[in-house]
Amino acid sequence: MTTKIEPIFLAANEFASPTNSSALWDGDKFFGGFGGTNIYSIDYWTLRERSAQLFTENLYARGLIRRLVTNIINTGLGLESTPDEKIIGVPEDSLNDWREDVENRHALWGANPLLCDFNGRQTYGQIQKEIYREALVEGDVLVIVHIDEVTGFPKVQLVSGKLVEDPEDPGNRNIQHGVEIDKKGRHVAYWVTQENGRSKRVPAWGGNSGRRVAWLFYATDKRKDDVRGQPLLSLMLQSLKEIDRYRDAAVRKAIINAIIAMYIRKDADKMGTKPMTGAAVRRGSGTVEDNTGTERTFNLQEQVPGVYFEELQTGEVPVPYSTQGTDVNFGAFEAAVLASIAWANEIPPEILQLGFSHNYSASQAAVNEFKMYLNSERSRVGEGLLQPIWIEELTSNVLLGKVSAPGFLEARNDPRQWDVFGAWVSADWSGAIKPAVDINKMATGFQTMTSEGWTTNERAAREISGTKFRKNIKRLKKENELKAEALAPLVEARRAFGGGDRPMAEALDTLEGAIDALEGK
Repeated sequence: MTTKIEPIFLAANEFASPTNSSALWDGDKFFGGFGGTNIYSIDYWTLRERSAQLFTENLYARGLIRRLVTNIINTGLGLESTPDEKIIGVPEDSLNDWREDVENRHALWGANPLLCDFNGRQTYGQIQKEIYREALVEGDVLVIVHIDEVTGFPKVQLVSGKLVEDPEDPGNRNIQHGVEIDKKGRHVAYWVTQENGRSKRVPAWGGNSGRRVAWLFYATDKRKDDVRGQPLLSLMLQSLKEIDRYRDAAVRKAIINAIIAMYIRKDADKMGTKPMTGAAVRRGSGTVEDNTGTERTFNLQEQVPGVYFEELQTGEVPVPYSTQGTDVNFGAFEAAVLASIAWANEIPPEILQLGFSHNYSASQAAVNEFKMYLNSERSRVGEGLLQPIWIEELTSNVLLGKVSAPGFLEARNDPRQWDVFGAWVSADWSGAIKPAVDINKMATGFQTMTSEGWTTNERAAREISGTKFRKNIKRLKKENELKAEALAPLVEARRAFGGGDRPMAEALDTLEGAIDALEGK
């Protein structure tokens, strides 16, 4: 006999608070120390539009988002299939060729825009970059997977998050910010505004097939009860706007200081001699219109370098224009603001600003810290975005008979076989490897770790070069065979005639031993 346990949902005001306490702790260290308590109602529309505006016109916002897209997605996260052979019930290492086959098929599918892109324009790597960038700018993006009627394989369509909004007539449905939610709090559909202004309901799951159809991919972490995501720039919108204004003002001030070289000061009430005009070698004028349409004429002069004045009127003194108003401390102020932005986004400041001026240990510490963030974020992208698409792609391969996976389809349709299904679709998602600051030190460290059994050659190959150990070994074997075949005539010549200088003889001895080893002698 089993007992069904119903989930318990509590509202904030249903939590009990102590009544026998003389004081209620609310965070204040002294009365009014914390200040007012704000309860926010998130304005997703304004946050989204302001974020898009900054991405368009603010160099700091554009740089931050591009840094993240380049470091996390780069050319696209790659599939590393990791089926669990024990749970599937097959001999150990029997699926190595299967892994390589599905990975190669996945790469071929992703390299063809006509196969993977609903619009037929981008490769899978480019789609990943667009999804991640749009999610960072708008807070979230709707991902829709279509099964192509001709090929039977999934195609990915992206819908801007701003188009997911409440319909005019929701009926009796529970719809929050364009997301339809059932009684258990699950997303069951999304309402997308079409070009004609009407709303279209996009189900999250296929009614007959049970296959994944659509889901929201979020830019960053969000609170449990939030159905929509906030743009990455939400927390720093005003800071980015103000520092950009400050930078423009500093640049404008520097330009003005560079244009105005000097002026003539009159200390006496005498008729001026216009020494600047007299010393000019070229005269002219220019006419412009101000914002009211009024024409204004300016006299222009070009001076000979090293010009000097003579016969100045009494009381006329040439005075150089002071440049003390230049913001010499702007760089330090900018660095301080960017450091706080880097802190909020878990990015070392030197990586955000691409300023590597510290020693090896400090630079390596920054890279290692950033790697922790990259691993976490790539895992989130892989699980929340790429894994559902990979499951549909593998299902298509099995249904079409291109990949053999005994028991996979049965396990997919039977919730009680969740472990077998999960063992088949298990995968890691790897991205571009950041080059080591000192490759020799890194390689030596991994060599020691692998020899002691603290890590594996597979992990070392991934961390150092972003390659796969199994494929490296196969390629090296082929390369060594080709090298031995090319140099075999030299060895045969030595065996036949002997002699040769000592370095060549030693090299041939080594080569002969290598060839014998390859031939199994």
